[in-house]
Amino acid sequence: MDNIAISLKENNTKDVSEIRVDGVIDTLTAAELEEVIESLLKRDRFKMIIDLAGVDYISSAGWGIFISHIRDIHENGGDLKLANMIANVSEIYELLEFDNVLKAYASLEEARDDFAEIDYSENIKKKDRL
Repeated sequence: MDNIAISLKENNTKDVSEIRVDGVIDTLTAAELEEVIESLLKRDRFKMIIDLAGVDYISSAGWGIFISHIRDIHENGGDLKLANMIANVSEIYELLEFDNVLKAYASLEEARDDFAEIDYSENIKKKDRL
């Protein structure tokens, strides 16, 4: 039986939520991760980092969760960043060309720094004009 452990850390000063996942993200466990992401979206938390250091495998159901929410996240001026992928997971990420949709970082620090460098208020202003 597959297991998953998910922990959430929220930085209120920068509005960045970090989701640490350990285990396998597959058909049986993906719903738990989706619940966490959806709970953040309902609270208007659109800047997310998914820490995948403890993830050995991500099935199509797992990748689908990230992809299915990315449009809503971007439309609300946020982003979903992946960090700390192990080689096997990174290989699939690149093979499926998700690097065209989701940004990946070698460390949490790099992902945090990228949020700090981008002015998300411009995205929100553009959305308000539409």
